[in-house]
Amino acid sequence: MKKTLIILFSVFIITGIGRTQEEFSLGSPYSAIGLGEMKYSSSLRTDQMGIQGISLFGNYVNSTNPAANTYLKNVYFSLGMKTEFLESSNNSSSEKISDANVTGFNFGVPFWDKHGMTLIFGFNPYTLMQYKTSGKVEEQGATYTATFAGMGGLTRLNFGLAGRPIDFVNLGFEYDYSFGNIKNLTYFDFNNQNFTNSYIRSENDLKGGYFKGGIVFDFGALLRKSKVFENLSIGFFYQSKFKLKSTIEKIYITSLSNYDSSFSSVTEWDVPEAYGFGITKQIGRQLILSSDVSFQKFSGFKPVNLTPAEYSDNMRLGFGFEVLPAPKKDRSVLERLTYRAGFSYDNSYYKIAGQTIDHYAVSFGIGIPINEVNGIDLGFELGTRGKKDNRLIKDNYIKASIGLNFGEFWFIRPSDEDR
Repeated sequence: MKKTLIILFSVFIITGIGRTQEEFSLGSPYSAIGLGEMKYSSSLRTDQMGIQGISLFGNYVNSTNPAANTYLKNVYFSLGMKTEFLESSNNSSSEKISDANVTGFNFGVPFWDKHGMTLIFGFNPYTLMQYKTSGKVEEQGATYTATFAGMGGLTRLNFGLAGRPIDFVNLGFEYDYSFGNIKNLTYFDFNNQNFTNSYIRSENDLKGGYFKGGIVFDFGALLRKSKVFENLSIGFFYQSKFKLKSTIEKIYITSLSNYDSSFSSVTEWDVPEAYGFGITKQIGRQLILSSDVSFQKFSGFKPVNLTPAEYSDNMRLGFGFEVLPAPKKDRSVLERLTYRAGFSYDNSYYKIAGQTIDHYAVSFGIGIPINEVNGIDLGFELGTRGKKDNRLIKDNYIKASIGLNFGEFWFIRPSDEDR
């Protein structure tokens, strides 16, 4: 079956392939493998810093480490969207693609300020599959047009609670439920009456739940008189291994108008555990430095009913900084903004021809305040993934993002004149 994967990358020419495939959109061929492209976004704030925010406090909702949500000042919710401009190319062809996706919705409700008690709710993408390729293949004396297409992915719904049992220890726990649907199409057109065209379409419904826990040590709260440990935090999160239930239906068609056969099956397989570490230091009143690293042990990943590949352990590394608004009262428009930038690297959780696919990105953005509790985040990311050697594909992309952040002062008793 790994032969199919090699053909997919070899026939990279992207074309329009008829009305029956119009529902499939263009995208990176790398998203065809496994569960699709992993989505690491924790918030637009952390995206712009190139990190996941494992140890980063602030008045925002963190969807990676629940323990980082103990300093929400008010009820807070955020919604984001990204537009991507992608160029995929190999040594013989290239294609430019644009697309837009919602980055997620997150909601935090603080209800006991003294101990940082906060309820957390989120609805975020976990993986994304989106690709469509077609090209000529010559094999064993026969020439045919091979078409591969896919779409879908996993979304995760999470509910959690964060709190601070003692001043310098921040804890968080949540339950995540991942669900989604992956559609795949394989079509071989021989353009020859002596051969029967092959058309296979599948729909794979996936679902499974897991737990996530985290801790952030606030050393500034522990060692209040130390300048070295002032505003220094170190965080850790752990995501449990979980069973993903797969219900697949396949349809085999000998022509585009007549069904030949179909079948369905139900299987379960393990999605590996994940964990990560982070460190954050605020220098002075305006500069925040943060870095983190996360791992997921995909080397033992053995999925059924997905595009076969050789899987490997995955790592993501990020480093970034944030410049806060000037603390003085009389500030210019530029001094009211928050500035962010960062760098990230991750290696793919799969190998192609024995090679991992490396991904590098730089990001930057600004936070625009509307008032004390509401704001808008604008960000950009430039990245590259893969290479053109050994029949592989290189992706270069630019992402533009916008996030809306709203906060309301709930659970505060109004004064008599406001009643």
